[in-house]
Amino acid sequence: MTDRRKSTNRRSGEERRLHERLQAGPEIRLLRSGENGHEREPLNAVLYDVSLDGIRILLDLPLSIGEALLIQVHHSAEHLFNSTVKVMWQELTVLGQYTTGCEMCVCLTPKQLRTLKSYLDRNPGPVARAHHQLP
Repeated sequence: MTDRRKSTNRRSGEERRLHERLQAGPEIRLLRSGENGHEREPLNAVLYDVSLDGIRILLDLPLSIGEALLIQVHHSAEHLFNSTVKVMWQELTVLGQYTTGCEMCVCLTPKQLRTLKSYLDRNPGPVARAHHQLP
């Protein structure tokens, strides 16, 4: 199940990334809008990586392309940031989880990015162990 739709602000090839991408690993809570019959129960996921204008997450359930979500990024009791994102693409991994690319509706502020970098410097570790493992 691969559905990649190109955003108007993405580049191709080597120039695809506009902003530095940080590997992450904290927990993330997704709040769905409740539109299209989706339940309003929060979903839990792992933040795989993040840049100023996008995130990649790993979760157990599929999301709808184009779906808007409120994300709450945290680790244990430490709150890192909230943001609104739009689902741009999704891939099913060999382990039955979904790698999902989301575009930020509003780019992270420099302060939010510093908070996240500071957290990652203090808490290094494995990132989304199951991501794209090959058989």
